[in-house]
Amino acid sequence: MIGRHTLFVLDPGEDTDEHFDTVMRLIGSTPVRGVAPSHAHPDHWPMAPRLARALGAPTFGYKPHNGYQPTHLVREGDVIGDEDWSLEVLYTPGHISDHVSYFLRQERSLFTGDHVMGWSTSVIARPDGNLTSYIASLERLRSIDVAVMYPAHGAPIYDAKGRVEELIAHRKMRAEQVVEALRAGNETVPAIVRQIYAGLDPSLHPAAQQSVLAHLEALAQSGKLEIQDSGANPLQSRYRLVD
Repeated sequence: MIGRHTLFVLDPGEDTDEHFDTVMRLIGSTPVRGVAPSHAHPDHWPMAPRLARALGAPTFGYKPHNGYQPTHLVREGDVIGDEDWSLEVLYTPGHISDHVSYFLRQERSLFTGDHVMGWSTSVIARPDGNLTSYIASLERLRSIDVAVMYPAHGAPIYDAKGRVEELIAHRKMRAEQVVEALRAGNETVPAIVRQIYAGLDPSLHPAAQQSVLAHLEALAQSGKLEIQDSGANPLQSRYRLVD
């Protein structure tokens, strides 16, 4: 909940009666100027329409997506605000194609949704996630003077620039590991995961496979990779570097 005399509700979350009652109690009689998920994943948006109806407020989003239908569309550089707060819209796709971050100018605070988190890297899940877009969105944050980041999950990030640099370095490291695994003759996603994530709990392999797929897709988009036997299941395809 952003603001004092009026509020903007960001990432209202799942639509359960208990959660709805808690949020309404916290809002009390304070006017609400808008409700917005950072993106249309099911742990972020479902309560937005119900909450907005109850409060007589508009909903915001980058586009209709995954079942979410915002009443107002936002674009890069738009400003939503009231007397004591103003939020600048930053379009930050990558984790998902409709992801938006909001910059609170008065406090130099960036609400990063799932784009930047302190406790984990973001999952880039096909087909809607895109690693190339994700890296570009991280690079964009380098130019913004951010005092603190507030992710949708986890604690605030006070070394905002350091965390962004850390995430970019991590993705570059993973990209190098994927290329090394391909050069070593690992041609499938499961084989690459076994080399890169040796010792990882097998229950976490699906998430690791999504990460590897994101890097393979980025390599293919840059013309550095060819995909053979590509079908409905990318885990069964074979991937080879282009000489």
